[in-house]
Amino acid sequence: MDEIIQWKDKTDLQRDAIIEQIAGEDSTHSCPECGTQAHCDIAAGKETCWCFTIETRNLPKPSANQLCLCRKCLEKKPVA
Repeated sequence: MDEIIQWKDKTDLQRDAIIEQIAGEDSTHSCPECGTQAHCDIAAGKETCWCFTIETRNLPKPSANQLCLCRKCLEKKPVA
């Protein structure tokens, strides 16, 4: 993951923000599968999201208003 590779180049504030997102302390929505807090960088106003850099998962085509899965639910999905 790019997060891990780029970790050494991040400031302490940037690292804290990433940890808060992973822990669900900084969330944009609830995961539609498990209900825990999830973070989508696109919903937070960025042009890309952390999930763009992981292995592609085998998921059904999303509907127009479908929310992103949390990291734990996404990692359980089979790799495409």
